[in-house]
Amino acid sequence: MALAALPLCLKVVDAQSPVRAPGATPGPRLGGERAAWVASSALLAASVVFDEQIRSFALSHQSTQLNRLSSGADVLGTAGHIVPALVGTYVTSRLLGQNRLAEATLHVGLSYAVADAIESLLKPAVGRVRPNVGREPLTFRPLSASGNYQSFPSAHVVHITSLASAVAMEAHRPWVTVLAGAAMAYVGAQRVYRNQHWSSDVVASGMLGIEAARTTMSWLHAREVPR
Repeated sequence: MALAALPLCLKVVDAQSPVRAPGATPGPRLGGERAAWVASSALLAASVVFDEQIRSFALSHQSTQLNRLSSGADVLGTAGHIVPALVGTYVTSRLLGQNRLAEATLHVGLSYAVADAIESLLKPAVGRVRPNVGREPLTFRPLSASGNYQSFPSAHVVHITSLASAVAMEAHRPWVTVLAGAAMAYVGAQRVYRNQHWSSDVVASGMLGIEAARTTMSWLHAREVPR
């Protein structure tokens, strides 16, 4: 899972390049985005091949200590904790006159909302079986209302990757990007450890969350008035 976060972080770093003023001529890209997509795609392919083996490894290494350690991912990846934190930060920053922080929080919140909407539509539409059902990984039942067939995308992973990516893009600080990658890896590993998602669900959901945030942030920044 830590390796999974590395190519995803490359996508975040690539998205942190300065935003061009409207009408400016696009400059040459450094190829970071392409490298990130190649690495992420290769990792996704490998995770599909080894879904069963990774699941078996995770289940065979469960312990009381790891159960406690993994519980924090439910805080980082659930809307019940994320939404109040975003709303509270936005309202407080407005009241204190911290308009830049409020604007950044709004951008992060919109990126999260877009990613969450996409995840909510895809989950029942794809209909992938959850690993705890005990069936083969590539078992699908599209448009199923059963939670047993809503393994992809992972809501926890989409939430944390879109949120962490947007925060890193707003902060423009290497240490923030490192923390974002650590949070992504932590939540992704927990979803496999808890037997709720296949490893390929985690990788693909991470790619989805980051790309949704990156696209939304680029759209928002392109409409800003240059300071």
